[in-house]
Amino acid sequence: MQNMTGRSIDIALTQAEAGEKTEIVYENVCTLSTEPELCFNYATTHDLKKWGFSEGCFSCLLKDKKDTIIQVITTYKDNEGAKEAYEADARYLKRHGYGKPVITKTIGESSFMLMKKDSEGITYNLLFLKNNIFAAISAKYKKDIPDNPGHLTGLAEKIEAKIK
Repeated sequence: MQNMTGRSIDIALTQAEAGEKTEIVYENVCTLSTEPELCFNYATTHDLKKWGFSEGCFSCLLKDKKDTIIQVITTYKDNEGAKEAYEADARYLKRHGYGKPVITKTIGESSFMLMKKDSEGITYNLLFLKNNIFAAISAKYKKDIPDNPGHLTGLAEKIEAKIK
C-alpha cells in the first residue's frame, strides 16, 4: 500500500494557482458514501467502489471570461485503482471521438492528451496518473493559439507537484 496522498480538494488548483484572469465558477467535492449515485462517463458506481475510489474534486474555472477549464482530481485507496480509472477514461475518450492524440511531455507516471476542434473553439483533454491520484483537466479555448497545449500542460504540472 502506498502512502496516502492528501484530499482531492487540496490537490486541485486554486484560483491564484491557476493564474491571473482566472475565476472559479464552481467546486464540488464528493465521496461515494455521501453521493452514492456518483458515476463518471466511463465507470459505474460499482467500478468506482471496486477500484477503491475515495474522493473526487470537480471544479470549473473560467479564464479571461471565455475559456473554460475543468479539473477532475480523484483519489483512490491505491495506485492500482487509480490506474484502472485512468486506463478506462483513456479508452472511453479514444473510442468516443474526443479528438486526436497530442504529443506532449509525460506528466506523473503516465499522461495522455487529446485535441478536438469544432465551431465553438478547440478542446483539449489531458489525463495523468501519479501515485493513488488520477487527474483529468479539460480546457475549451475560444481561440486556437499555439500555446494552448503548453498552458494546459503547465496547469497539470502544478497539480502534479502537489501530489506527494
